[in-house]
Amino acid sequence: MKGELPDFDALEQALRDVGAAMGAAEAQGMLCGMLSATGDVGPAAWIAQVLDGTEPKGEPARRCLELLAGTYQGTLAGLEDSNLDFRLMLPADETDVPLLAEALGTWAGGYLYGLGNVRSGSDADLPEDVLEALNTLSEIARVDSEAAAETDRAAYEEVVEFLRVAVLLVREQLRPVKREQPVDLKAPDSGGRTLH
Repeated sequence: MKGELPDFDALEQALRDVGAAMGAAEAQGMLCGMLSATGDVGPAAWIAQVLDGTEPKGEPARRCLELLAGTYQGTLAGLEDSNLDFRLMLPADETDVPLLAEALGTWAGGYLYGLGNVRSGSDADLPEDVLEALNTLSEIARVDSEAAAETDRAAYEEVVEFLRVAVLLVREQLRPVKREQPVDLKAPDSGGRTLH
């Protein structure tokens, strides 16, 4: 299927096997940030950043490049999907909450890095709703995984949904996509729960 993402654990292991400094969540977060900024970002530019400082060779390199290419295609297809079928690359839901929270934090940090690395202009040029979304992403990037141990799974799922909607909102504002009908990108109600 066009918008399918590779398995999180498979990409995580492939990146480890080639000595990459970042994992799967951070790599996809960075890609989403780069794809949300103006200008075209091809897979080679992103992959070069993910593998910066490594010298992958042989079968581990082939496997890693294959999974990264699949991540690029699946992520781009999700961001451009008219049904807003965009998904974050995160560990399986049954993973312990502190590890899920840590992955969310590195995903958000990767996103902010990718966006800041590619986007030109100052924050003053950004619409207010985009600035609010980016400020919240910045808070999520600083998540304390130990404190998150007391967070329930429902709160985690709400933060995942917030991130998903925030990314679509930022991309829609910075790189409008022609759609058959307007997109309603109101963030879901947090229900008073937070992930610290």
